[in-house]
Amino acid sequence: MHAGRRTIVVRSDGRPVNVARPRGQLFVCATGCCCGRTADGFAAVPTELYHHEWERRRLRDVVHLTIGGCLGPCALANVVLLLLDGQALWFHSIDSEALVLALYDHTEAMLEASGCLPAPPALAPYQFSAFAWQAPPAVSAP
Repeated sequence: MHAGRRTIVVRSDGRPVNVARPRGQLFVCATGCCCGRTADGFAAVPTELYHHEWERRRLRDVVHLTIGGCLGPCALANVVLLLLDGQALWFHSIDSEALVLALYDHTEAMLEASGCLPAPPALAPYQFSAFAWQAPPAVSAP
């Protein structure tokens, strides 16, 4: 990796560890109180597709993938949070192959552009703001 992509961190046991510093992290809610719970009427979360595309696109050392529990806001369900280059990008209802692929395409486009870009038409209706310090994106319906 090139300079600046790794840093030495000293663990509590005194051992120095060379830690990767990716450009981002993709958090996928898959085991929370609503996301993916088909028995409760919510759409399934395509976790295998998320992992497959992450591997296929060779993003392991660039954008870390975390598939886990609740990210909130539960009323939206199937929520993902992409932290990229210091920006928090939130999307809801990401429950189809087409939307997962669009999310990865958008991520790769932003990596290529070295910064955040407006969501493409396929994702724009699903983007929202979850933090008080962020301006909400333009409202549109899917």
